Amino acid sequence: MENASRALIMAAGVLIGILILSLAIFLFMDFGSTSKEIYSQIEQTQLTQYNTQYDVYVGRTDITIYEIISVANLAKENNQYYQDYTDFRQKYQVSIQLKVDNIIKSDLQNNHLVEQQDLIEKYNSVDAQGKLQYIFVCNTINYHPNSGRVKKLTFEQKK
Repeated sequence: MENASRALIMAAGVLIGILILSLAIFLFMDFGSTSKEIYSQIEQTQLTQYNTQYDVYVGRTDITIYEIISVANLAKENNQYYQDYTDFRQKYQVSIQLKVDNIIKSDLQNNHLVEQQDLIEKYNSVDAQGKLQYIFVCNTINYHPNSGRVKKLTFEQKK
């Protein structure tokens, strides 16, 4: 009889141990998936914040050369920050283009200060009424397929 009661006590101990292990595994899996979801949400928020810096220009019809130079400088800072990443060109590189009179000026983000000043002098002229002669629109924006980050913005002269 004593052996039977000891066997029952041992079986109950094993069952309780299995229940505790099962509960621990369940909680570990549940917390793991929750942290994965939170990380994914944080990553998506960061991507949205990053792209908003560039998306703000899309569809606008009143962009000046000063704003284009500003966004080119932003792209230059971005490119310098991420240039050492192995997948820089596939995920992080940002390019700014300017299309005026069917002439495309590519990679404005690589322009030096003198080149930027030349662009400002050339495209910041006013007419007799005091209105800017060169107003730009941004209707084209491309994204890196691998990361969803902005890849290229093209500014065109408003017709």
